Amino acid sequence: MFGKLNQQEFAINLEKLEVIKNHIKNNFYDYKPNLMMLDRLQIALDNNQKISGADASFYFHELREAELMKSGLSYHQAHQQSLQEYEVSPFSVYHPDVIRAYPDEFNQNWKNYWGIT
Repeated sequence: MFGKLNQQEFAINLEKLEVIKNHIKNNFYDYKPNLMMLDRLQIALDNNQKISGADASFYFHELREAELMKSGLSYHQAHQQSLQEYEVSPFSVYHPDVIRAYPDEFNQNWKNYWGIT
């Protein structure tokens, strides 16, 4: 499920979070699930809490994707490479609370993955 990130906790770095925010702002429309994930990361940073699971998967995925796109890869290439590098499922990058909050944005595969009924 979480590949190289499995059963680990990570501190959020403010500069890296800003890279992720700019990456999302500059490359994607205001997709509410992304914004909710960014809010989750910001809250964790503000409260000096470590992240794990889907939050860590999103954080590292988006950070690596931003680096790869900046080096010239297309979104699709960067997205796939980032998933492969961390050995995470594509379904792991959004927290189940985000999927529950925006059920129309996620198909049944996402819900099945997280056991959401």
